[in-house]
Amino acid sequence: MNKEYLYDLISRMTIQEHVTSSEESISWHAYREAEQISDETVYPILMKIVEENPKSNKVRRASYTIIGYCLRNAFYKEACVYLIQRLGVESNKYVVESILDGLARICIPDDVDMSLVIKCSQNEKWQIRHSAINALGSSATQTNRDALLFFVNQEDEKKYAYEITYANVSLGKIGLKDDIPFLEKHIKSKKRDIRDSAVFAIERIKERDV
Repeated sequence: MNKEYLYDLISRMTIQEHVTSSEESISWHAYREAEQISDETVYPILMKIVEENPKSNKVRRASYTIIGYCLRNAFYKEACVYLIQRLGVESNKYVVESILDGLARICIPDDVDMSLVIKCSQNEKWQIRHSAINALGSSATQTNRDALLFFVNQEDEKKYAYEITYANVSLGKIGLKDDIPFLEKHIKSKKRDIRDSAVFAIERIKERDV
């Protein structure tokens, strides 16, 4: 794959259109195309595209999305680290969200520093905060579990409904049996999503660690 193809793909992903179904959407088909990419040679090209477009949020956002898809299909540690490092550079909430959503789709080695993701999980913007909580479930470190437990331990289920639910799901991916008592506090929640996510997380942890 070359830069010309990737620029064309990004153009199709970000096109403004008015359609009545996904089958008619150029953008929808472009995203499905991007999901299939597994060529590690695209990483340096996409990084260059990001560098060339400091004023285009939509181009950088699409570039990060493609990197995320490719990491899911052909993991490359340096590209993963690059995505995380960009969290310290980008400020647009939708661009940051796209990075975090990409990280949430992959399995990240324990030796990769996730501190910027943890910082995002405390962001005042809910789009960033929610996506970061999901991304924390991609790396099974104690610091990530502690960051998730911060939300699992929130008692105000009305205020933190989404955060607790997403943290439950992520903890289900990386949690240990020692985390189960914290999840059990929510198994009788009146909020269905919180209750069901806690039960599911406990089941996943027991299958893996008990």
